[in-house]
Amino acid sequence: MVTNPPRQRTCLDLLAGGNMTIVITWNTGQTSTVSANFNTNVVGALLEVVITGTVTSGLFQGDTVLLDQTGPATQVLQCTLGLGTVSSIYSVATLEITSV
Repeated sequence: MVTNPPRQRTCLDLLAGGNMTIVITWNTGQTSTVSANFNTNVVGALLEVVITGTVTSGLFQGDTVLLDQTGPATQVLQCTLGLGTVSSIYSVATLEITSV
């Protein structure tokens, strides 16, 4: 399970990048804290968020992280055009942790 606080954003900055901290809780109960940067793009009808960073504490400390989240962009496109808001986006995520 990956948990991080919701990013409160306006329609004007939905596609902006930035920094974040992610806490991953593994099925063993162990955790990994990741310090990361993210970039957000609309590719066709998909919203793609690419997160790259380093595990700063816990399981896999020191390893690099690539997390790719892809979901439908319909609400995002409407929001950026001033035609609505984004209540939530369900995404498919691929997590890759590489030992340094």
